[in-house]
Order: sequence, then C-alpha cells, then structure tokens
Amino acid sequence: MTHPPETQPAPTSMSLLMAMLLLLLGLLLHVVGPSEALHLSSLSVPPIIDVSQKAKLFCSYEMGNRTLNSVKWYKDGHEFFRYSPLTPPTTNWFPVKGVTIADGSSHCNQFICNVELEKLNIHSSGQYRCEVSGDAPEFELIDKAANMTVGVLPKFDPLISGVRRTYKYRDTLVANCSSEWSSPAARLTWYINNKTAPQMQLQPQINEVIHNTEGFPLYASKLQLRLHIDDQRFIGKSEMLELRCVADILGVASLRRESWLRTTIMALRDSGVNQRRAENGTCASARAATFAAWLLCLTSLLRWHCTLS
Repeated sequence: MTHPPETQPAPTSMSLLMAMLLLLLGLLLHVVGPSEALHLSSLSVPPIIDVSQKAKLFCSYEMGNRTLNSVKWYKDGHEFFRYSPLTPPTTNWFPVKGVTIADGSSHCNQFICNVELEKLNIHSSGQYRCEVSGDAPEFELIDKAANMTVGVLPKFDPLISGVRRTYKYRDTLVANCSSEWSSPAARLTWYINNKTAPQMQLQPQINEVIHNTEGFPLYASKLQLRLHIDDQRFIGKSEMLELRCVADILGVASLRRESWLRTTIMALRDSGVNQRRAENGTCASARAATFAAWLLCLTSLLRWHCTLS
C-alpha cells in the first residue's frame, strides 16, 4: 500500500510578518549603522607639581552619536567644576578645600574640558576625576581619575663633598651626597663608573625634616659612600673613577637631578717612585747644603790665616 508524499505546512501569516520585520530591522541597521558608545579619550593631571606653579587639568572625550549632557571635575569625590551646555549657566564652580580655579582658565566644548588651578597648597594634593555624561534617554556615564601631589621641588643639583683628587691602594674614599630641602624627600643613589654602588658601601640615608610656613614637611637627604680601595689591580695600575649622585623624587624622570666628579686612584708602584724621588731630592739637598757649609768654613779659615800673616 502506497502512501501519498508528505507536504510542508504552508507558512502562516504570523511567520511571514516576523520575517518581514527582521528584514526591515536588518535594512535599518545597515543604513543607520551601529550605535557608537561614549568614550573618554584622555585625562592629563600632573603627577607632582611645585606649590608655586599652576596645575593644568585636561579631559578629552568622544560623544559618538550622543549629545553631551555635562562634564564634571571632582577632587577626592567632591565636585568643584561643572560644564553643562544644555542647562544655563553652562559653567558652575563649587568650593572645595585646596582647589582654586584661575579666572578665565576653563575651556570646555563637545570634545574637551580643561581647567587650571592656582594658589596651590598642602590641601591641593589628592585624586582628580573627570566625569562625562550623555543626554537622554541613556544618560551614559564615563569617568577617569588620576592622583596629583603638590610639593616643594628642588631647584639645584645634589652636593658632593669630601672627595680628594687622588687616592692610592689601601686608602678609604669617603664621599657625601646631600640634596636640598624638598617635599617629598629625595631618594639618593650613588654610581661608580655608571654602576650602582653596592649596598655594603653605603651608610643608611639620613632625612632631616622641618616644616615651612605653608605646612609642608621639608626633607634634606644625605647619603654617604665609603669605598675601601683594596683591589690589587691598583698596585700596578692607576685608574680614574667617576662618582655620580642622583636625587629622585617619586621616580619622576623630569624631576631627577644629579652631580658627578672624577678622582684618580694612583698605582702603588707610581706612588713609591714618587716617594723615592722626593726622598732622593731631600738627600741631595742635604748633601749640597753640607758641602756649602764646609766650603764656607774653609773660606773663613783661609781669610783668618791671611790676616795673621
């Protein structure tokens, strides 16, 4: 007995409607394109700055196909500046301890929002955050934060003292490196011929501290290098040593300061030759002086004998 071939069920009107909706949605996405997300491009906050300078804060962003609702600046979670182009007044300032915005320094638009801080003090250090929000209906929010330290930065290179021009085998070289008053404290490092000095040749770093009138703790750092010249190569060979002291503050390359000098380690052989030459010169001078004395004595006797005659 044969069975009639099975037939596929006819598509319903509902399935046809769903297929048409999916096709229209695909075409719409192809024409309009995917929705672009809000993006905070960059944030620039000085990691460390001198108390006498002004701090420039920069924030840049990309809105995609969204409208900018507001840009806000915060210090340690407290809002001190707001730019809201859709709600006048477009610019607002809020009092926050340690924050003073320089007059006319703010510049904000659909792409960037920059402010400049003046009259920095010990309370100006902290975390600074830029927050950007889009408009309705999503009110998408993005932000970035960075820390800033306000201090008293050194203006001069460290001072090296106590080093003689020459040394010889079995001498002890003692070199002192001192940094000027700063806040934070400088970290000192000794280098010998561009190599870091071994820890066993260093005395512990000393940090003296005082407080200035603005409340900053100021540190004067000192680090001593003690090098016992016991390498036997100096018995027969002279060599020049380059000593370098580097002062770092928080590892920031632009704040690094350094001083250097050169000294000579004289070979023991050369030192002995120089000593013998000096001794021989002294003996020769002594012999010459003795001969002159005898000659003077003889001359006096001859004159006395002539007088008697």
